[in-house]
Amino acid sequence: MKIKLMMVGAFICMVFLETAAQEKELTVKMVTEQLHHRYEMIDDAVVQFEQHVKFGFSNIEQNFSGILKMKKPKHYRIESEHQTIVTDGMTVWAYSSANNQVIVDKYKENSNSISPEQFMLNLPANYYASLLGTEKQAAGNMVLLKLIPKDDRSFVKSVKISVEESGWLLRKIEIMDVNETETTYTVKDIKLNTNIKDKIFTFEAPEGAEVVDLR
Repeated sequence: MKIKLMMVGAFICMVFLETAAQEKELTVKMVTEQLHHRYEMIDDAVVQFEQHVKFGFSNIEQNFSGILKMKKPKHYRIESEHQTIVTDGMTVWAYSSANNQVIVDKYKENSNSISPEQFMLNLPANYYASLLGTEKQAAGNMVLLKLIPKDDRSFVKSVKISVEESGWLLRKIEIMDVNETETTYTVKDIKLNTNIKDKIFTFEAPEGAEVVDLR
């Protein structure tokens, strides 16, 4: 459950890298400051995304699409084709439609997690960040930023972010974990500050579903 939350948090955090264009030379310090400033302006978000996973030991690849909804503080709901994960900041529900099973646990967050709060506010303290340069893609020039956790016990080994240079809109995040599994999230659409209601951040088990409570 904890690992799943870290990976979800990793995706959630990256969708807010949309900042005002700057005329001066791009630096890591500028990017982290703009991240913090931009996150302070966001109350909630709805994001459509595509996810690609390549498992390190087997080289098996999987593709998913889904939708993420988040609201400050620590309210997340991510729905994909096979799984729904919901938290209200205190409790986490993970529902598998294939198994018709709901796993319930306490919400846990620590300095190694990369939820929006930790990533946006503590990036300079918790990560080594470096600019990798620019790359031409179909959507335009991309600025590439690489993050390495300072804590060598982190489940995530590295994160690479691709940001559209024209308008500073994030297009993609690539995560490498300690099992050499690569997870790539691509944002297809994002809507900010839509006044999402709190009730969507709780979960009722479908009729007949098995409920495993780990609290």
